[in-house]
Amino acid sequence: MVEIVLALGIVAFALLTLIALLPAGMKSNQNSTEETQAISLLTTLEADLRNTHPAANNGLSQLFGLALPYQIGSNNRLTVNTTLETNRVSSLYSVGVKDDGTTIDYTSTNLRLRYQASIIYTQVPAANSLTPIHARLIVNWPPCNATEPSALISPGKVRGFVETYVTFPQP
Repeated sequence: MVEIVLALGIVAFALLTLIALLPAGMKSNQNSTEETQAISLLTTLEADLRNTHPAANNGLSQLFGLALPYQIGSNNRLTVNTTLETNRVSSLYSVGVKDDGTTIDYTSTNLRLRYQASIIYTQVPAANSLTPIHARLIVNWPPCNATEPSALISPGKVRGFVETYVTFPQP
C-alpha cells in the first residue's frame, strides 16, 4: 500500500510539472507562428517592391500599395516620387495587413488587423542614377498608429516585429 501511495505521489508531481509548462509552450508556439507569418509578409513586401514598375498603380506598389521611390513623369521619364521629393530619407509608409494577407489602411478602420507592413527609404538617389535604393522593411504586430519609425519596434507599443534592410537597383 505504501508503494502505491509513493508511486501516485511521483506520478502526480510529474503531471503537475507538465501541466505547469503547458501555458509557456502554448505562448512560445503562438510567438513562433506570428513570427513565421511576419517573415513571410516581409519576404512578400520585398518582392512587391522589387517587381512593381513605377508606371503601374500610380507610384504605389502592386500588392501592398506602399509608395514606390520613383514614378513615371508626364514626359514618360523616371522621376523621384512626389511624396518622397521633400523628404528622401526616413520617409515612413505603412499599411495594415488582415489575416488573409490583404492590405487595408489601418488608420481609417476599426478592424482588428494582425500586422503592419512598413517601408522606410533610407536612400533614394536622383532618377537615372546608378546608385541603388536602400530601404528598411518592418513588419510588426499588432499595428500601431505611429509616425516615428522607432515606435514600430518599441516593446511598449508592439508585441513583436521583424525587419530587414534591402538594396535594389532603380527600375
